[in-house]
Amino acid sequence: MSASYLRWGAFVLVAGLVMYGIFRPIPPEMLFEQSDKVGHIGAFLVLALTGRMAMNRLSAVSFWLMMLILAVFLEYLQGEFRPFRVFSLADVVANGSGVLLALCVYTIRGRLRAA
Repeated sequence: MSASYLRWGAFVLVAGLVMYGIFRPIPPEMLFEQSDKVGHIGAFLVLALTGRMAMNRLSAVSFWLMMLILAVFLEYLQGEFRPFRVFSLADVVANGSGVLLALCVYTIRGRLRAA
């Protein structure tokens, strides 16, 4: 099995888990203060990293912009389609923070590989 299939498989798996988390009927329990924000950051960090590995031929600007738009759009859709879930600007910031953190990790990884 080629590495490309593995990268796409990881991305599809992570995307499915993120979609489940966002569109589940009720929000997850609060394990600690702001634990949901930690979940949003982690989910979008892993989604963006696996997505970038799978879509490595897409231009960097296009990919990272798409991920930031997705971070906002999925939160919006959650509030529209789930009656017990609401759009939260704080969740959008957490989603975007996960994407930006992934961008930092990906950039640092690239620079370390080039050195």
